[in-house]
Amino acid sequence: MTELHHLTREWYDKLVKDLQNLKEVELPEILTRLKSAIEQWDLSENAEYEQSMEDKNMAEKKISEIEELLKNVQIIENATMDTVWYGNKVIIERDGKKETYEIVGTGEVDIFSNKISLHSPLGNAIKEKKKWATITIDSPKWEYQIKIIDIK
Repeated sequence: MTELHHLTREWYDKLVKDLQNLKEVELPEILTRLKSAIEQWDLSENAEYEQSMEDKNMAEKKISEIEELLKNVQIIENATMDTVWYGNKVIIERDGKKETYEIVGTGEVDIFSNKISLHSPLGNAIKEKKKWATITIDSPKWEYQIKIIDIK
């Protein structure tokens, strides 16, 4: 069974643009460099050839990964405001301090920007919870409680 990938519209558009750039710009440039390196005949000690082959393999791998990801996508739009789900911004309170998290697809996670996945420990704990819910989170080192203050 293929895994469903939840992506925001922005992230989806970025991936489509990256894929197009890889196919139409980067890979053709790499293939041109590779052709030039092959024309130098001695491939055994040809650093340009080795680097071009490595770049080609990496570009083809990225293309394959993006295409595979885009095969089974659900765009996160019109998030519900009554329970925590993809696309929501959630304000929680922990130890008297408020924190805001945005629930995003796995590939968009950025802990420094408080963008978390529902697959993260915190995301999983608040998934499908309602406003004002109090949740106890067990971590390997300690246990703590959070309260959902708002869902946007």
